[in-house]
Amino acid sequence: MELELKKERFDCYRAGAAMTVTREETAETIVPDYCPDIARIVETHACLLLRSRTATEGKIALTGLVKVTLLYMAEGAQGLRALEYTMPFEQSEKLPDGCEQAAVEGRVCQLETRLLNPRKLFTRLEIEWRITPFCSATLTTCGEIAEQERYAIQTLCEKYEVSLIRSVGNRDFVFADELTIPGGRDAIHELLCSRVRLRVTECKSIGSKVILKGVACVALLYAAQEGKLCSYAEELPFSQILDGVAQEEGSDMTASAVLNLSGCEIHTDGEDGDGRTVSIKLFLDAFLALRSMATVWCITDLYSTACELDAQTERVELWQEPKTTVVTQSVREQFDTGTDVQSVLDADVCFSGTAVLQEGGKAVLRTAATIALLYQDENGVPLSLERRVEITAETDADGAAQAAVEAVCAGDITASINAGGVELRFPVEFTVVSAGTPSCMCLTGLGIGETEENGSNTPALVLRALRADESLWDVAKQYRTTVEEILSANELTESAAIEAGQMLLIPRKR
Repeated sequence: MELELKKERFDCYRAGAAMTVTREETAETIVPDYCPDIARIVETHACLLLRSRTATEGKIALTGLVKVTLLYMAEGAQGLRALEYTMPFEQSEKLPDGCEQAAVEGRVCQLETRLLNPRKLFTRLEIEWRITPFCSATLTTCGEIAEQERYAIQTLCEKYEVSLIRSVGNRDFVFADELTIPGGRDAIHELLCSRVRLRVTECKSIGSKVILKGVACVALLYAAQEGKLCSYAEELPFSQILDGVAQEEGSDMTASAVLNLSGCEIHTDGEDGDGRTVSIKLFLDAFLALRSMATVWCITDLYSTACELDAQTERVELWQEPKTTVVTQSVREQFDTGTDVQSVLDADVCFSGTAVLQEGGKAVLRTAATIALLYQDENGVPLSLERRVEITAETDADGAAQAAVEAVCAGDITASINAGGVELRFPVEFTVVSAGTPSCMCLTGLGIGETEENGSNTPALVLRALRADESLWDVAKQYRTTVEEILSANELTESAAIEAGQMLLIPRKR
């Protein structure tokens, strides 16, 4: 006969292992008629814009474009010029079975542009995507049995705190602001290029809404009057209330977000302005995941003092709250320019290929970084240098060996001009996330057999010592009695300390 189990079911999502995929895009671009012939390419910048994401039929389709800004010197002309063009992309990646949605985070990790002739360009870039799939899941546990007392069933029930992803989804929003060039700096005559980096500073759930806060780090390169090259950077904070993601209200919900740019508009205040106001409009795509904590009870072992049991169990994974650790490594790189440097215009770092490795018993974080330097030589000629380096950092964070590097970013870059060229110093921050998934054997089915007949010569009491590798539960199960009866027979309380080797009277069933 099958007994009814009182089960708890939690509908949720499970985050799969993050996948890192790369895609190469190439294009040949004709220089527009309004631009002069290109004599020399100085530097190239890229901005990745994710326009759409569609998860269906076991795949995720990504579409968008890369906005490329080429800085160059023109034939027979002085001064740095800029040319902007776009490279569209379409990419489809397979998702694990059962996954309906995915968080994606993209970046251009390699960029190469060269002249085929003064009127034609060849561009090759590599886009790196970090894709985290989310699959529908149900956590089912059993902490109670119907008619348990009737059949004298003893249960060992364990309590666990689990972290459940209750809702996922993406929301689009727009952030608009103005940046003002300080009075002590040259005003903008022509904006040459811009760079935007996004960083989430806070994400929390309040009721059915999500409060998302972050910073847009905007860096500008521009020409002032008489062609003087200048740069300026500023962090612009933003805050947005997003609705429609949480499926249920709850003050104990926590939230996390992944941001991507889907559009970017940056321009100065026009001919009538003073060249000090820059209008910024960013179109943002946020993928949100909401978690809540739940207490579950699992019957991990059982027996009956009255009858035989036929129990079916299975191993159940119990998801825990991810632990986030930030590991910082200081980096110093010397660029030998071969000539005196007048000024540093820009410095940037781009990362790719992050991993957690085991070396000599320690967890080592590793990433590849491309460091780009834009500067002016002693004659005011703009030049650039680029270097690809490997950056590592050791960590003692708990569970780091099974963790993943979720993000890596560079802090403020300090440039120092010296006799040999330029020295760059900056911190690299690794965000390491470890999500423990302990498991336990949980009861899934229970059948009742016939009552066992014992011989009349079975002793009513057994005197034995408690071994070091067993508990009172183990002893009670072996002799088909209960923990309470053992405590009573030995005049012990439930809180009494029982040590290995202690002699105990064991009342057993006759």
